[in-house]
Amino acid sequence: MARFEFLAPITTPEALRSVQADARPLVTLILAIIGISLEIALCWYIAFATRDPNKKREPKWQQFKGWFKK
Repeated sequence: MARFEFLAPITTPEALRSVQADARPLVTLILAIIGISLEIALCWYIAFATRDPNKKREPKWQQFKGWFKK
């Protein structure tokens, strides 16, 4: 049986007993968080690797040029 006493400071006694009885929801939650984090990292890497390094970006102050009239 899995020991989850390290969760005692952050959970209620009922929640701790529930996790100790059946840890599948906790394990599923942890794996889902890890999977989503990996997917976000992969998306960022693809966007970073495929960007055009020669593209000249417009300065920030010129992006709002049409918003402010003198």
